[in-house]
Amino acid sequence: MSMLRSIRWLAAVAFAVVLTAPASAQIRERITATQLITLLKEKGLEGTANEKGNVIVQMTGSKVVFFIQGQTMQAYFGLSGTGATLTKVNEWNKTKRFGRAYIDSDGDPCIELDYDLEGGVSDDSIKVWFDTVKLIVKSFRTHVS
Repeated sequence: MSMLRSIRWLAAVAFAVVLTAPASAQIRERITATQLITLLKEKGLEGTANEKGNVIVQMTGSKVVFFIQGQTMQAYFGLSGTGATLTKVNEWNKTKRFGRAYIDSDGDPCIELDYDLEGGVSDDSIKVWFDTVKLIVKSFRTHVS
């Protein structure tokens, strides 16, 4: 097979792969609030953007805020009126891998989960992160309540 013919064959195969790739194969290094809301909707979650461009969504009966900044996202969840102690929050940080918990300036327990898009991530990977956020929020709420 000649070199030119080999290149044409490889180009045709590559083109066919691109055409048959699922839409979720999209790779992102940045995301907008609108794009984030679309991905949440694909996971059956209803998100809304506020005036600051943050996305707010109900997950497992709790309000979670997604902050978007540059090539990172952060999920934030806080509780009020739990009477959670610093010992209880520190126990969370000691025994759990995902998310960092703390007591905020009002004395309420909060948890944050970061997601880095640098280098590119797929839409499917972001959707899996939503599942992680849901599980962590539920578990954290149970732990500190």
